[in-house]
Amino acid sequence: MKVGFIGAGKVGCSLGAYFVHQGIQVVGFTSRSETSAKEAGKLTHTQHISNIESLVTICDVLFITVSDDSIASVWEQIKTLPIQGKFICHCSGSLSSTIFSGIESTGAYGYSIHPMFPFQSKTIPYEELSQAVICVEGDTRKLEDVFTLFSCLPNEAIFVKTKEKAKYHGAAVFASNLVVALMEEAIELLEECGFTRENAIKALKPLAMQNLNHIFESGPKEALTGPVERNDMGTVQKHLEVFSKEERDMYLLLSKKLVKIAKEKHKETDYQKMQRLLEEEK
Repeated sequence: MKVGFIGAGKVGCSLGAYFVHQGIQVVGFTSRSETSAKEAGKLTHTQHISNIESLVTICDVLFITVSDDSIASVWEQIKTLPIQGKFICHCSGSLSSTIFSGIESTGAYGYSIHPMFPFQSKTIPYEELSQAVICVEGDTRKLEDVFTLFSCLPNEAIFVKTKEKAKYHGAAVFASNLVVALMEEAIELLEECGFTRENAIKALKPLAMQNLNHIFESGPKEALTGPVERNDMGTVQKHLEVFSKEERDMYLLLSKKLVKIAKEKHKETDYQKMQRLLEEEK
């Protein structure tokens, strides 16, 4: 199947180049910015297509790789064109295929194709992208064809039900964006202790990296360490005494989750007092 991209940003360029590298037939790019589309063509060794109408005519699969806010408006342009039998895909993590309103009447098939990966540039190394899980949501009638399209990729592709798409994206936010918030909080606390920002990051890196490695090698339960797991109420109490209200709220909420994990890890240990402490301190 011939693939085309509408939108020449980080996701479009990175995926386009990756698809070409893995043997998927990518025709080229069209974009609101002709300069961006030409740049994408050069980066991916494909073509700059002058307009959406031409791209639709040539391609069997269209990836809409624009901002989430622009997907609906691009779809409004596409839906008036002859797209019967074609696959219309976007790459938003938060939006589902229902953004393609009225697609049933066009004879096309709508999908959300979301690689669970942080696209930070237009030139993501292929070996990094190859580790991303690709989550597919959309029209179940042609799922086999969609999975066949990705069969040449080393990536695992997983189907996500439409009703679960928001929860799925929330999980990704917990593992990515909220980790950034937690690390920023840790850096700021160390700065209050007299660390420079640079030294705080340097100090936290081995702690965070080793913990993440352990999580992905053995699972969260086996990776758990610290005062909650040890049932060290004195240390937890000291933490709570020096935190601001906002810091306490975050600490308490996450520590309650740690108690749940600790109880699974150490079934013989009684965590009731720790649980009460966390509940009473809110």
